Amino acid sequence: MNTLKYISAFILLALIQILILNQVSFSGYLNPYIYILFVLYLPVNTSRAYVLLLCFALGLVIDIFENSGGIHTSSTLLLGLVRLGLLKSASQRIGDDFENMRIGELGLVNLILYSGLGIFIHHFSLFMWEAFRFSDVGIVLLRTLYSTAFTLIFVLFIQLWNFRRRRS
Repeated sequence: MNTLKYISAFILLALIQILILNQVSFSGYLNPYIYILFVLYLPVNTSRAYVLLLCFALGLVIDIFENSGGIHTSSTLLLGLVRLGLLKSASQRIGDDFENMRIGELGLVNLILYSGLGIFIHHFSLFMWEAFRFSDVGIVLLRTLYSTAFTLIFVLFIQLWNFRRRRS
């Protein structure tokens, strides 16, 4: 049952990104990339190799449809690599307590911290790969900050919707 849920989430988020959100860009500064929700909200106890395999597959699907030459794949892989460290920092749990934790148990502030940092790292990497020169770091930072805020708002709305749906 859980596997089917994650396969559905993978497909749904990729389709929303490809068909709807890739068409949204405000002056080149606001680009919502919600497909990374899939990586951020994988269970904590998912093996690192499996997470990286899923990150590679998800980034590759987005790259194929955006014709972006691998920048989404590399940025999503980076997010997959740092995800556990961010989660440990946000949750401040260790050992078995951390392994059995669910992301819904983080609390609002820690959820925003974890999601915001993960989104920022992904977006900064993505936009730096896109610019591919350090002289544009100011523009990259501006795009990253705007897109991170925009994507974080999407993430919080989706989390609020899921929380309300689970409570009913």
